[in-house]
Amino acid sequence: MATKKELLQQQVAKAVGAGKAVALETVDFNHPNRPKTCLEVDFPILPVNQVAIIEGNAGKPIYQMSKWWARRRSSVFRAMLIAAATKAPEDPSHAAKLVWDNYYANHQKNGAFKHLKVADIFMGGGTTLVEGSRLGMQMIGNDLNPVAWFVVKQEFANVDLEEVKRLLADIEAEVKPQIMPYYYCDGPEGEKGTWTHLPTNQVMPPDFDPLAIPLDKRKDYKYEGPEIIYTFWAKHGPCQVTGCGHRTPIMSSPVMAVKTLSVKHWQHTCGKCGEAFDVEEHEARMAPDVPLYVAPTEKPYSVLDRKKGVICPHCGHTALVNLGKGKNKKVELSLLVHPQWLAGEAKQDPNGQPYGGSAQDDAEATARWNAARAAKIRLLEVRGALPDEVTDPETGVTFAPQKGTVPKKSHYACSACGTVQDVLTTIKATGKTGPMAAYAVQGYAPKRDAAGKPYGGRFFAAYDAAHARQYDAAFAEWEARKDADLKDYWPRSELPYGFMTHHLQGGVPNHGFTHWWTMFNPRQLLVHALVIKHLSQAGRRGFSQAVVEAVLGTYIQAIRYHCTFAFYQADYDKLIPHFSNNNYHPKNTPVEGNLFCTVGAGGFNAIRSWLEEGLTWKANPWELVNLETLARAEPSLANQLGGKSEKVCPGDIVGEVGVFQGSSTDLTDIPTASLDLVITDPPFGGLLHYSELSDFFYVWLRLVLKDKYPDYFSAEYTPKSLEAVANRAREPEDPDGFYRRLLTQCWREAHRVLKPGGILAFTFHHSEDEPWVAVLESLFDAGFYLEATYPIRSDETKGDGEFGSKTIEYDIIHVCRKRTEEPKPVSWGRMRREVMADVRQLQAILENHAKEGLPAADIQVIRRGKALEYFSRHYGKVYVDEGRTISVREALIGINQLIDEDASKGVEPPPGNAEPITRQFLRTFGHATELPRDQLQKFLRGTITTPDDFVQRGWCTEKNKVFTRTSPLDFAREWTGKHRRRLTSDLDQALVLIGACFDGSGINASDTLKNENFRPHVALKPLLEWLHRNGPDQDTRNAASRAVTIYNAWQASQAPKPAQGSLFDDDAEYTA
Repeated sequence: MATKKELLQQQVAKAVGAGKAVALETVDFNHPNRPKTCLEVDFPILPVNQVAIIEGNAGKPIYQMSKWWARRRSSVFRAMLIAAATKAPEDPSHAAKLVWDNYYANHQKNGAFKHLKVADIFMGGGTTLVEGSRLGMQMIGNDLNPVAWFVVKQEFANVDLEEVKRLLADIEAEVKPQIMPYYYCDGPEGEKGTWTHLPTNQVMPPDFDPLAIPLDKRKDYKYEGPEIIYTFWAKHGPCQVTGCGHRTPIMSSPVMAVKTLSVKHWQHTCGKCGEAFDVEEHEARMAPDVPLYVAPTEKPYSVLDRKKGVICPHCGHTALVNLGKGKNKKVELSLLVHPQWLAGEAKQDPNGQPYGGSAQDDAEATARWNAARAAKIRLLEVRGALPDEVTDPETGVTFAPQKGTVPKKSHYACSACGTVQDVLTTIKATGKTGPMAAYAVQGYAPKRDAAGKPYGGRFFAAYDAAHARQYDAAFAEWEARKDADLKDYWPRSELPYGFMTHHLQGGVPNHGFTHWWTMFNPRQLLVHALVIKHLSQAGRRGFSQAVVEAVLGTYIQAIRYHCTFAFYQADYDKLIPHFSNNNYHPKNTPVEGNLFCTVGAGGFNAIRSWLEEGLTWKANPWELVNLETLARAEPSLANQLGGKSEKVCPGDIVGEVGVFQGSSTDLTDIPTASLDLVITDPPFGGLLHYSELSDFFYVWLRLVLKDKYPDYFSAEYTPKSLEAVANRAREPEDPDGFYRRLLTQCWREAHRVLKPGGILAFTFHHSEDEPWVAVLESLFDAGFYLEATYPIRSDETKGDGEFGSKTIEYDIIHVCRKRTEEPKPVSWGRMRREVMADVRQLQAILENHAKEGLPAADIQVIRRGKALEYFSRHYGKVYVDEGRTISVREALIGINQLIDEDASKGVEPPPGNAEPITRQFLRTFGHATELPRDQLQKFLRGTITTPDDFVQRGWCTEKNKVFTRTSPLDFAREWTGKHRRRLTSDLDQALVLIGACFDGSGINASDTLKNENFRPHVALKPLLEWLHRNGPDQDTRNAASRAVTIYNAWQASQAPKPAQGSLFDDDAEYTA
């Protein structure tokens, strides 16, 4: 009998039509004059966006099996494919509903799409191919990058899950015993693990030394007990001051971890002294063996003693009492590195022997370094809100918990001589990576977990001599084996010259990362080489090549968790893997994980989970239902469900596809006019350099695959010369021009392989206009015209190669057709009239979107796409004057003005004589005081203006992805605070004058007008009058009214001047 939850799931599936077999009508793409499809008419933007937002936090398991950059949301591509294939209804306003009503349906059973041939010519991570195969389409994928080819190949590989599990178990059984002596540890409060000799089943004595086990005997021993999850390292800056050379840890703060733990407690009053305090069931600690400092703001507490009872923290009175039912409370904890360790170390030991610690140093020098640093490590745990000062109860040392060794970004202060130095300069001078020293470990103690102690069995401990001895032994083993039995299983090649490796972060090789192996410490290299060796030889043990490749494809995902570019995010208490920001940013405090630990991110259990969940999903894929969307149609059902989404299964399994590796400038495997659709996601200008990023994985894949796939993996690195990106390293003279030329060639190939009535649809994601202009130019040059554009939720692509995140959160779907006839000449004036006529035909569709709650900025994107259709049909033949055609850039600016004016009918436009940037700002914000970031970007798309242009002028500020207009009062006060710099901008002048007229401003508006740095702009008065009528709030409008009065009085007091003709005499009359 079905449970209540299962019954609800069935009701949800029925409500959204999940799994119902449908056969939507398609069109014949052989005919250029065919009926339109839904994607050319409309798109269900809002419901798809709502699924995409949730999907971003819980992506489908098939896409978690391997890393690929900037994966688009699969819900977007599923909807695009359905919409592109389905004939539009006679009433265009029903097109989006038709697509959404069949989003969860099963399109495989009836085979309505099975005759359609669809390609993704920039397949990347394979999202289009997976979703198209589930719809029953004949899918073809192509990518220049061999890593993309391999990733997608694994997504569609037909492998036996049980055989995958056996191979994973085989690797673990072989490799884990070899490395366990380097990752076992003691737990808090004296907890120790046990080593068992398996042949005799004998438990080893307490003084047993696992590091003494011979290599060939390690499989005979099994360890159970506490183990290291993570080891925390700090780069040290070697002082370059003559005569110093001191090594200082580069740490911005002593705080290495923060955590809020829940603990059961009872409120209690002492029967002897009468003081109140909390009794806690267990002590809330992250590091139980570390000294504890309790912040003065903390409420008194006592930990329950199971034998003695309750001990009063005030008077020490002990009593056995019945506490009753307790409640959980939260305890805030911080873990700090003691100043003793932050003081660093000399460059050599007392005997004058140099210290190691860099990737290029030998094991002996590094062992001396590790011993010296481990001897001085101390940690301090703080309970409660972190105060300005803390005191170590054992040493009596008082220090500021926020003061590290980094006085400013990318610099450190030498702990010996005090000199502030640039990190890169000092590291570069050594010719090696910065020396690393460990200061802490996080471990897992099974017994603590079983006892229900806070922090789930995890604990922190100082990195002591025992830990250093383990690392040194692993290093020694790596030195002994790297050119012996492991010589073929680690990458030896240098980093190839590239933009992301040599132009950003001061050049990664200048940080000492000259070869791929330098991005791993010796213990990590030992583990990876052992796994790669075992995988390479798995075929000899009876495992199929398909299963070996499946495990290898997911193992390279784990490699980014196990390198010296992974780091720890203290406020989230978790490891962050390499490429979290899509770059090669060297880390000052990297974290090393234990691949085979029971817990921890990116370990062997994660690999097992990624594979099992991904392969299971392939056999029975699910889709997410956004409960907010469901509530509109089925409110009573949605109210019975918790959370934000529910899973439903359409029953459409992942099918077979054709996957090719090569440049999309020459799609030799695809015949001319053979494809119905090309659905893709092209590179984003210079935003991501896929080949340079994927080399990190390629050099490991190559070790196993170069003999099996010599055409793809024999070269040392991924192919780059035909990669369609704007790369300033490879094309320093004209990277943007190179990008446009390559992309144009790719679009021409898409044009060739598409049928006469075929559709090219793609998403594009960039925060700047110039790359978008380049994409449109390449598209039109290749013979396409644009039919429609739709804004859609995207991932938040991180990084332009630098640390930090790009701020754009949406894609624009572009829907294109082949031009089948030569463009006809047309004037810009006529085009303006035709464009607006076309845009107004969308009225019914736009009204539907507005009713659903689609923001005005999104609606402008749709209008802009329709306006571009007419221009793109006549591309190269739109004349602004005799013999002069208009460019895409110019057309975009003109089109934006047109649709802005049309959308703003009935709204008073800003003064016509105001500066263009001022008009743009006031048009964009209108009466609003704030705009979400993505909405502002959509309004500005194609205007060649960015939000930063407004921020830099001080007209608005950004916080938490929202842009807020600067109050005229704040603007005026800032101006007066800057010694009244010269004001030339019209809006600057208006804001200062209005701000001066706020009640209590303390600024004399009349004096402001008389200031020699304030020469009124011709548009000042019209702006004051406009803001009096259209200011964002009543205070601003009132102040603007007073400013108009003061301005008029000032103007009347000015001595009349001789009449002189002015270029601006008639500007006041112009308001278009």
